[in-house]
Amino acid sequence: MVILAKTKVKEALDEYPELKDVLLSMSPKYERLNNKLIFNTVARWATFNDVARMGGLSICEILHTLNSKLGTVKELEKVFPECINVSPQPVRMEKPAWLDTIRNFFIMDVRERTDFFFTEIIKTLNSLEEGQGLKIVNSFYPAPLTGMLEEEEYDYYIENGSQEEVILYVKYKDEDPDKNWRDRKESFETFDVRSSREDPFGAIMKKAQDTPAGSGFKLVQKFEPIPLINMLTPMGFEYETVEIGFFEYHIYFYKTKQNMEEKKTAAEGKVPLVIQAATPVVLPVVLKLLKSQKLMDKIEIKELKVWKETEKHMAWIVNGKADITFSALAAAAKLYLTGNDIKMTSIDIWDNFYVLTRGYSAKTFSDLKGHDFHIPLYSGAPPYAVTEHLMKELGEDPKEYNFVFGKPFGRPEEMQRKLVAGEIDTVLLREPEASFALHEGKGEIREAFSYTDIWKNLTGGGNQLPNAGLIVKGSLVREHPDLIKLLDEELSESIRWINENPKEAAAQSYDLMGGSIESLELFLQRVTYKHESPANRIEEIIEYLTLIREDKGFSYVGENEEVRGLFSLD
Repeated sequence: MVILAKTKVKEALDEYPELKDVLLSMSPKYERLNNKLIFNTVARWATFNDVARMGGLSICEILHTLNSKLGTVKELEKVFPECINVSPQPVRMEKPAWLDTIRNFFIMDVRERTDFFFTEIIKTLNSLEEGQGLKIVNSFYPAPLTGMLEEEEYDYYIENGSQEEVILYVKYKDEDPDKNWRDRKESFETFDVRSSREDPFGAIMKKAQDTPAGSGFKLVQKFEPIPLINMLTPMGFEYETVEIGFFEYHIYFYKTKQNMEEKKTAAEGKVPLVIQAATPVVLPVVLKLLKSQKLMDKIEIKELKVWKETEKHMAWIVNGKADITFSALAAAAKLYLTGNDIKMTSIDIWDNFYVLTRGYSAKTFSDLKGHDFHIPLYSGAPPYAVTEHLMKELGEDPKEYNFVFGKPFGRPEEMQRKLVAGEIDTVLLREPEASFALHEGKGEIREAFSYTDIWKNLTGGGNQLPNAGLIVKGSLVREHPDLIKLLDEELSESIRWINENPKEAAAQSYDLMGGSIESLELFLQRVTYKHESPANRIEEIIEYLTLIREDKGFSYVGENEEVRGLFSLD
C-alpha cells in the first residue's frame, strides 16, 4: 500500500510494523510515543497528517521517508504530486460561543508527562457537569484526543498559544445534545451562498443531506429563505434566523438526533425517491407538492435536484438515477423512443411560448422582419420547430427571417437578460423568463403575441400546446401503482392551489426561482398550469410531437405512433 496523509497510523503499521521505529526516529517530540499504551492510542485515532502536526514536521518528509522504505515513492508521487517542505500550519478554529459559557475549567498540563494520561482525561471528561470543561495544555497537536472527541461527539476548541503550547478546550457533553444547540451555533460550518453564480438550491440540499444528526451548518443568504426552511424542517432540522443587516441573513440549521430517530422509524416502509426538475416553470408546483403530508407519509426524498442547464437531467433518466422528473414533453418523447423505461403520467404546463419585443410593436410574424429573431436552444430543438411550423401554416417563409441561436445553446435566462439590457429587441421566451422580462422591462418590453393564440386559430380554437409534465421511472409505475395514483392526486391539488393562490405561491418560490415577488406573481398569473392525463389529450399531444418530428429525433412519431406507449400505464 502507498501511505498518504489521510492514512490512519494503525492501518499502515498493522501491515508494515517495521515502520514504527522509522517514524519514532523522525522527531524528538515522538519520544513519549515509545510508551506502548500512548503509541497504540495515537495509532488508533491519528492519521499521518495528524502525526506531522504533532512532530512539527512536513507531511512530505514523513510520507517520502516511509514510502521510500516501502519502495512506493512513485505511487505516492502520482497521488501526492506537490510537497512543501515546511512545518504544517497550526489548525485554526473559530472561537465557539460555548467557550464563554463554561464557568469552571479543569486544567491538565501534559507537556512534560511521559506516562499514559489518556485514561485520566477520559475519567475527567466523564465527570464533567453542566457549566464545566477540561483544558488540556500540550506541546503538540493533540491528534489522538481530537479523534476520540469527534468519535464520542464532544465539542472542542484548539488554540495555538505558542510554538510549544497547544491548548485544547473540551466542553462537557450534553446528555441531550439537541437541547442547547443554539448555544453552540456559532461553531457550525458557514455556508455562504450570496455570491453564488449558480442556483445554490441543489448545493444547499446536498449540504443538508450530508449533515449528520447532532450537528448543523450556518447558511448566509441575502434574505430569509422561507421555502427552503419549509423543506428542511420535515428532514429533521430546527432553525434560527438572525438578520445581520441589509441583504445579510444568517440561518442556523441543526439536525436533531431525536427528530432523525423518529424519521428513521417513520421512514420504514416508505418509498425512497430521487426527484429532479429540469425546467424552472415547474418549480412552484414542485415546492407545493413536497409540502403534501399525504405524499410525505409515503415517500422518502433521497435527493432533490434542480437543474440550471435543463438538458443535464437527461443523463439522470438514462442512467436510471431519477425516479421522478418534471420535464418537457419533447424531452420525454425523445428519451422514451430511444429505449428508456419511463412513463409520462401527466401534462401540467401548456401554452408556454411568447414573442417579446423592445422598442417597437409587433402583432404578427411579418412585423418581425428586419430584426434579429432570437430563439432559445438551437435550430434542432422544439422552440424553432414550432416557430417554423406556425410560420409555414400562416403562409410565411422562414427563410425570410433572421433567426439567431446561442452557441452552443440559447439559454432563456441569458436571452431575458439581454432583452432587458437593450442588447436585443426580438426574442421568443418561455415562462417564467417571459414574465420576468416584462416585469423588469417596465413598459419598454411588450408581448407581441403568443404561440397559443396562433395554435388555437389554426386548430379551431380548442387545442393547446402541451409543454411539460411529470415523467416517472417505469419500474415505479409497475411496483407502486398506489403511489402513482396518490402522486397524481396531490399534483392535481397542488396546481389547483397555486392557480387560486398566486401571491402565496410566489412567496414560497422566490428564493428558489430568483426575480422578485412581484415578477413571480406576474408569472403565476400568466402561466397555464393545468393537470391533465395524457390519455385524455393524446391527439393534441401526437399532433404537437408530429409537427416537431422532422429531422429532430422523432422519426417514430406519425404513421407508427410508437410514442403512445409513453403515456400508457399498462
